[in-house]
Amino acid sequence: MTSTTSDNLDIARPGWLPREVWPYKIRTAHFDDKPVSYTDEGSGPALLLVHDGMWSYVWGQLIKELVDDFRVITLDFPGSGISPGAETEVSLQQDSRLLGRFVDHLGLDSFTLVVHDLGGSVGLGMAVQRPDAIDGLVLINTFAWPPDSKGLRRMLGILSSKPMTALNGATGLIPKLSSGSFGVGKHLDRPARQAFIHPLRQPSARRRFHGLMGSALTETGFLGKVAVGLEESLKSKSVLTIYGERNDPFGFQEKFREYFANTSEMVVAKGNHFPMCDDPVAVAEAIREWHRGVRVD
Repeated sequence: MTSTTSDNLDIARPGWLPREVWPYKIRTAHFDDKPVSYTDEGSGPALLLVHDGMWSYVWGQLIKELVDDFRVITLDFPGSGISPGAETEVSLQQDSRLLGRFVDHLGLDSFTLVVHDLGGSVGLGMAVQRPDAIDGLVLINTFAWPPDSKGLRRMLGILSSKPMTALNGATGLIPKLSSGSFGVGKHLDRPARQAFIHPLRQPSARRRFHGLMGSALTETGFLGKVAVGLEESLKSKSVLTIYGERNDPFGFQEKFREYFANTSEMVVAKGNHFPMCDDPVAVAEAIREWHRGVRVD
């Protein structure tokens, strides 16, 4: 399978995403003739930012704070953000494989992986296959193991259920909640919030969101392999965990401490599910300070 890349050729900047709210160049990589939109800005040590479930806009405020010190890279998986929809069923394992191809395509052989939400399972699933390329891990409100509590399974079951899928399709409930202060919107003005919401209203984006929640509930084989990889190929990596004070009901931050011996922790005061949006300045500074101490073997 081959991949090619081009800039601003196959995926033009859409009218709903003006430069005022997303000042970064829109780049395109092809995988199996399907275009994937990505951002690659700045220079210096590489940070690969991975979120799955919504789209790369969740990183916009953090990119602004980091781009003067790092090469910052993120992507929209097929059917999310600016990337056209995929025809196949979505799954965490499938996205993890695509992420690996994306890393190979860019020739990334030394980078820090920064993950959020279901991007943790996707990104760490890729990382356990390429441990020598991983300089360190920044884990933000995420998990990467089979859902191991009734509460977590219940939450994933509700979010992937047909009634919730129908409700979100009819009302746009998930985008609305995610664009507010609980989500990415604490420091965004109205045009920026509208830009974030726009692609989330598309049927392909809704299918992806609910499908991935179901995938997190059912792909126990894949997630089990990721968890084993944390204990084996990634165990010695330097790790920074970042969680919102108000949004770690299942104790994920503490559990990551059990997986990794070399772990630093940050709790964002009054932070919710998107702590990098609640306080992007403080989160960026924590990443910079932690990164100075990361040893690259």
